[in-house]
Amino acid sequence: MIYDALSQILDTTMYVSTLMQPGIDPHTYKASAGDLKQLKKADLVVYNGLNLEGKFSETLDEISKTDKALAVTKYLKESDLIYTDGTIPDPHIWFDLPLWQYCIRNTLDEILKRFQNQLSAQQIQFIEKNAEKYFLELTEAHHEALRKFAEIPQEQRVVITAHDAFNYFGRVYGVEVIGLQGISTASEFGLKDVVEMIHFITERKIPAIFIESTVSDHTVKAVIEGCKSKGHTLKLGGTLYSDALGPKGSGHHTLYGAFRHNVEMIYQSLKAGS
Repeated sequence: MIYDALSQILDTTMYVSTLMQPGIDPHTYKASAGDLKQLKKADLVVYNGLNLEGKFSETLDEISKTDKALAVTKYLKESDLIYTDGTIPDPHIWFDLPLWQYCIRNTLDEILKRFQNQLSAQQIQFIEKNAEKYFLELTEAHHEALRKFAEIPQEQRVVITAHDAFNYFGRVYGVEVIGLQGISTASEFGLKDVVEMIHFITERKIPAIFIESTVSDHTVKAVIEGCKSKGHTLKLGGTLYSDALGPKGSGHHTLYGAFRHNVEMIYQSLKAGS
């Protein structure tokens, strides 16, 4: 998500690269020797800052002690964040589009401040024009989501996903979101959890469940079969993009495209069940 934003906004004025390619789950990503070499060479390392990069955290913690590291979430207040069990901050902030724009705007301001002596007035103007386009697209996607979910009765806005990545989405758009796993895909999800989820879905008569592009569908299929054994048909609502974007050229390779895809998939599923 960070690479998507900065590569679009900075474009040719700076060299922007990412360690995690499309489809890679950041929760389970491990740094290679080549990655560490890239980090050492970089003038600036921009990262999430809320332990999204779970198995990469120790490396990022070391870098964060230097002035070459910048967490996009450093600008947020405690009240902006959603906490799991009251202690662990949910890192999936890009699903709150206004909040994400706030993070990227502040991150961009910091980047421009750091590199102002290396940029011409024309380059800064070019960057600001790109930023305006990026933010306008996300604002458009945000309002589109608000309009669509307003059509669905509140009590029917329930979404079951493979893992707990959509809490911010649920808060902004008035959707009750329940993930099979915790906020990290590395979390364990046992038999007891499956049984409880099947009971919840059959009791609420929820029509669909969603898989995610970076998460195994094994548990989702087990829940579908469990609901079937209870006489409830639980459909597969489709694939959502959560921790990673789609491949280049897919139309879902930007946050704008992936977010609109998610909204449409969820909207159509809820609409069919209403």
